[in-house]
Amino acid sequence: MSEIKQVLVDQRARLERKFENERIIERDVPNLKKYLSHSNVLAILGVRRSGKSTLAEMLLRGENFGYINFDDDRLAGIKVEDLHKVEKAIYELFGEVEYFLFDEIQNVEGWELFVNRLREEGKRIIITGSNSKLLSGELATALTGRHINFTLFPFSFSEYLRFKGVKIERIKDTFTTPSEGVIKRELENYMRVGGFPEVLKISEDFIFSIFSDIVYKDVVQRLRIKRIELFKAFAVNVIKYYSNEISLSKLSKTLKLSNNTVEEWFNGLVNAYVIITSERFTNKPREGITSPKKVYVVDPGFISSIALDSSKGRIMENLVALKLSRMGENLFYFKGDNYEIDFFTRDKAIQVTYASGKDEIPKREIEGLNKVKARDKIVITWDYEDKIREINFIPIWKFLLDSND
Repeated sequence: MSEIKQVLVDQRARLERKFENERIIERDVPNLKKYLSHSNVLAILGVRRSGKSTLAEMLLRGENFGYINFDDDRLAGIKVEDLHKVEKAIYELFGEVEYFLFDEIQNVEGWELFVNRLREEGKRIIITGSNSKLLSGELATALTGRHINFTLFPFSFSEYLRFKGVKIERIKDTFTTPSEGVIKRELENYMRVGGFPEVLKISEDFIFSIFSDIVYKDVVQRLRIKRIELFKAFAVNVIKYYSNEISLSKLSKTLKLSNNTVEEWFNGLVNAYVIITSERFTNKPREGITSPKKVYVVDPGFISSIALDSSKGRIMENLVALKLSRMGENLFYFKGDNYEIDFFTRDKAIQVTYASGKDEIPKREIEGLNKVKARDKIVITWDYEDKIREINFIPIWKFLLDSND
């Protein structure tokens, strides 16, 4: 009991030091605290080191809350039957708290019923987790719908600018010339270093530590993978497919792995939020299932540092995928005869191309849009803006700074 209290006190002190000494920015998220206006569970999910804990702490600033981070090595091996000791220690240290914040509680097997009991007792709870399976299975059953989940990404481009202290001058969607120049320069940097908060605070080299941490803690340990080096090679290979279709069967042949292993490892990367997938848009369910998926990476820093790639057109497409995902869109691409639409829903069709002028835009991009029905037809460019008939041409930096994040 005394050891648990020591952990709680140390963790709370670190939390307070962080808010005193570090640069903390507001995130572009909806009003999440409204989900805690009554007893409920708010799950903030997303890739490791994306700022989930900091966001949760910001939501509870000014409240008396119990806090414990289960990613602490001193808590390794803690059992579900020990969670009542954690609860008791919190009450003894912080009084009769209404709010609880549990970081990475999925490290404790069988934690679901403990959290549900607290909720039934009228507590308001935030949990964070680095795996999309956190709210599946027993938890979904235990909470019987009394939970909200929100996915947090590393910094968006607008959050990155805010963190860097870049002042933007604009009226509606028209930017001053100096602001436009600064934005474009910073976008080049963002495409290279990405938006992981610790990378921007500490060093660009920190991206390698983050990647290793995710691979080991959120995939290797969870799936009990024995061939760790082979899995790392697999993960790097998958990232190199960013903004492209990926064939898992071809990958299994290349790496001499079974189809089941490749599928399990691939899903492990999806569940750990390392990659996001886009499915083929079709009215034929079987065709959608059997068609290759397109892959996008959760942060551009992984592309430049892990995949060692700097293809601007593909990175632009990856940024658009992340923007749409932040907006809550499910990703689909469309394939017709001799053309493809990068992103397609029933009311929106988007092409992405690295072009700074009208003449640089490949004809196939325009021809593809002319062949589909959609309320909004958009071409995301590097630096060309116009509207020709029903097609809007929007520079990538303007698209990313649109306030719909």
